Amino acid sequence: MKLDTYTFPSGLRLVYEEVEDTRPASIYIGVGAGSVNENEKNLGISHFIEHMSFKGTKKREGKDIARNFEEIGATVNAYTSVMTTCYYATGLSEKFEEMLELLSDLIFFSTYKEEDIETERKVIFEEIDMKEDDPGRVVYQSFNDIFYSGSKISMNVLGTKECLNDIGRKEIIEYVKEHYVPNKIVISVVTSLKFNKVKELIKTYIESKVFKGIKSSVEEKNKSRTIVPDKKFISIKKDVTQTLVIFGFPTDNVFSTDFMTNQVLSYILGGTMGSRLFRHVRDDEGLVYSIESSVAMREFGGDFCVSFGTNDKNAKKAVELVKSEINEMLSNGIEEKELERAKTFFKSLLLYSNETSSGIARKNLNNTLLLGRAIDIKETLDDIEAVTIDGLMRVAKKVFNYSNVCGSVVSKTVNEEIFECLE
Repeated sequence: MKLDTYTFPSGLRLVYEEVEDTRPASIYIGVGAGSVNENEKNLGISHFIEHMSFKGTKKREGKDIARNFEEIGATVNAYTSVMTTCYYATGLSEKFEEMLELLSDLIFFSTYKEEDIETERKVIFEEIDMKEDDPGRVVYQSFNDIFYSGSKISMNVLGTKECLNDIGRKEIIEYVKEHYVPNKIVISVVTSLKFNKVKELIKTYIESKVFKGIKSSVEEKNKSRTIVPDKKFISIKKDVTQTLVIFGFPTDNVFSTDFMTNQVLSYILGGTMGSRLFRHVRDDEGLVYSIESSVAMREFGGDFCVSFGTNDKNAKKAVELVKSEINEMLSNGIEEKELERAKTFFKSLLLYSNETSSGIARKNLNNTLLLGRAIDIKETLDDIEAVTIDGLMRVAKKVFNYSNVCGSVVSKTVNEEIFECLE
């Protein structure tokens, strides 16, 4: 597969990867605008606009959009995150032009009618209520709130009902004008069509039609910012069957040369069924059904977390066992066979995700928006292979610093003793 990139005069960026004609085509259009671009008055507006884009355009009613995609055998969807709003479609390469026209229409020519805004506001209120009823979402959001307190990463992507009640058509149009600009947009394409043909179609439907006469350049990223939280723990009382726990440590931002080392370290600690935490906390002690570690490295900083669900009376012991396992790693190191097993698993997972057009397009989009460039799969495989035990231990000693740990728990009762061993 061939990876190509191109920047149009407007600043609009294209990332292209060619696949065989038997594979479906995917188009991902990402806007570098998410909850980090919001404030206390318009919190949730990025996600609101994502919803509104499907409600109708100058040439299509809302009910026609999904049907038009189905008529060409394509699927369409969208999502909003802390950093990004993304719209995407997957279908036959022979229907690529039709998919591109439909996607560009709903993104750039939405009408944002007042009556649709009122209707969709109710839908998002239901989504907020649904997420608040999900203890897994609650424990993660509360952790995010305290870990990234004082930064915009802590802002809830869905927003609040109070803020959403004050967002109308005027606010939406102003936000779109400010953020849906060419130098903040990346189009990631995976198709059997040739690169020049794809460029020509994007020029026709977006560059010349939406951004005609605009010339801009992509802003440089500030690669030095890394958030380090104050130690804090929070306990939330909720009617749940299981007690849900998450705690984590600060790590580097996404630009770090230790990016891959963090990922491999997470796999060794709690990323698979053969990981240390899964074997000892689940298999040996039977305290949890599942337990995992994860690392999220963003533009502004990162967090290295452990999460699990368990019986309320076992939660404190489970946290103690996790700490014991971390300390065991820090004291006695990592074995070569653990490293090789993690590398093999990670490479296999990467290759598997690269089997779908959608997976490739999303990966290329995210890398370009976050890092400013697409990354060839060979480069990623080489980065995995370059991870060493010395590097893992250096990162582990840096990450697992209990003076900056944060934790959240959702349980039937307010349980302030769960994190005592981390104090």
